[in-house]
Amino acid sequence: MLGAKRSPVEVLNLSRLRMKSVNSLLVKKFFTLAEILKSLIAVALIALCLLASNWQWDKGAVATERNAIIKTNLTKTPLESLSGITDPISHQWLRVSITGHFISNKQTLVRNRYFQGVYGFEVLQLLQTIDGNIWINRGWVKAGDTAETAPVIPLIDTSESRILGRIRSEDLSRQLQGSFFALPQKNSAAIASASQYKESDFNFYLDLLDSENPKNAPLTPIELPDLSNGPHYAYAIQWLAFATLILLGRALLFRETQRLPLV
Repeated sequence: MLGAKRSPVEVLNLSRLRMKSVNSLLVKKFFTLAEILKSLIAVALIALCLLASNWQWDKGAVATERNAIIKTNLTKTPLESLSGITDPISHQWLRVSITGHFISNKQTLVRNRYFQGVYGFEVLQLLQTIDGNIWINRGWVKAGDTAETAPVIPLIDTSESRILGRIRSEDLSRQLQGSFFALPQKNSAAIASASQYKESDFNFYLDLLDSENPKNAPLTPIELPDLSNGPHYAYAIQWLAFATLILLGRALLFRETQRLPLV
């Protein structure tokens, strides 16, 4: 009968039929080739965003751990020997007070180093100690006026003395490979490869902080590292936000292109 009032059961059944019809329409429209391709692209972009987020988060965690080690080591009492340093990573930036003498003809320059905005070199000198030979970063010197002009480097005193240095955990053969050349005694212009300078008995070197011999004082002050954790955690959250936007954008694009009714 027209105008007859439907029972609650009839209303419920009608709603179910309508919902089933809408769902069927959604499925048919969503599983077209074009929509599947769009969804796959969205999934791929979301996966890339998640990978980038995880990568940035891991970098932030590494920076946080490194800075915690450095902050702790900067306040520790200087070591008196190099023999107990088996893990340079956990000892990085720790101070060491050792006695030895520099070897005058074992000197290496590290290229592409800047000090207060001026191009130059860092001077590495080999130090002989009771624990073995180790490279010492004496500090920075200004580059010569031309590429063929050797920089002026103060002569090193080879008499035995005590120095105060700070451990740098980078392995020389890995960190400086292909980036430095040697200027042996008398400022010879001969170029030597890194493989010829493996006299060090350690896989780390020392930044020179002080010397009881004034002639061997640091050429320049050694700057402390930047202990900021950087923007890695912020970038990780940013990539998660991008992934969320892609997901929402895909849903809105599907709704807009198909002009689906609100249900």
